[in-house]
Amino acid sequence: MNVMDKTILENYKEELFDHEVYSRLAQIEKDEKLRKTLIKLAEMEGKHAEFWKTVAEKRGLRTKRKLPILDKIRLYFYLTLRRVLGLDMTIKVLESGEEDDVEKYRKLSEKEDFTEEERKELKNIMVDEMVHEKVLGNVEAKSIGDFVYGISDGLVEVLAAVSGLSGAISSPLFVALGGLIVGASGTLSMAIGAYLSTKSEKDVKVQERRKLELEKSIDQNAVQLRLVNFFTELGVNVNLAKRVSTSLVNVAEDILYPEVRENPIRSALITGLSYITGAIIPIIPYLIGLSGVVGLISSYIVAGISTLIVGSIIGILSGISPIKKGAQMTTLALLAALATHGLGYLASTFIK
Repeated sequence: MNVMDKTILENYKEELFDHEVYSRLAQIEKDEKLRKTLIKLAEMEGKHAEFWKTVAEKRGLRTKRKLPILDKIRLYFYLTLRRVLGLDMTIKVLESGEEDDVEKYRKLSEKEDFTEEERKELKNIMVDEMVHEKVLGNVEAKSIGDFVYGISDGLVEVLAAVSGLSGAISSPLFVALGGLIVGASGTLSMAIGAYLSTKSEKDVKVQERRKLELEKSIDQNAVQLRLVNFFTELGVNVNLAKRVSTSLVNVAEDILYPEVRENPIRSALITGLSYITGAIIPIIPYLIGLSGVVGLISSYIVAGISTLIVGSIIGILSGISPIKKGAQMTTLALLAALATHGLGYLASTFIK
């Protein structure tokens, strides 16, 4: 079997798996709007799988409709992850290990191994994947992202604060109290910022969607032109962009201005709660009475492990290496804490 035959079968298997996982996620989704979105994604992936099946059969390659054992295990893993961590985190993990499908199909559409008709269909699938990414952006909620980033901020800032205070103050109770004050002020600041940010984003998107809906009722050609510009800016051929944009005018607002689902008050509460959660972690050793070098090292160890875990989750959410992101965040947090501790020590020396 040559390289292209393997590529064809591999793409068929990937699209079939994506079809199955989105179908099963749709079955257990309670939110009706999200369920419909997942069904659309499943249908899209199913259509892609059928294309690869047809291509494989033309070349005399055998395809299996059922998922292999390993893919079934992967499927149950994602369904379990959905029940434990929610849809947004599941989608992030699902997409994090995949290469850029848009770029993949762009390269395949340029290969001479396919017929002219097959290359045209590959370009159509490339556009589908662009829409797919946009739709996923609409599916993913901000809750877990807000919570994780809030914990990260609380950890790093309060670790640096208590580290600096421990260099200037010998009493563990006073160090803990200072850390709690820093954490409380940071919680209020983060919560207010999250509320204003989410509300502003939501207001802007609502206004833009209303304008676009009005524009659709007046001049659908203008809306189609905006879709064409959107796709061409992403690298799609102009003729192909014109062809696919015709069928996407009715859902133009979901592509150009995805709806912001997050409630500003909820976002503020999640961010504030997560920040104070992260802020308490480096304070724990001082709250139980540890002081001096023992308290400092204990705080660093507890905060370092927590930062490594949080950084790994952020890596998954950002689509980069969890280990690399976790190590990077832990290193920076500890360096910031050490620098602040040094300042605190110098301050106590001058005061004395």
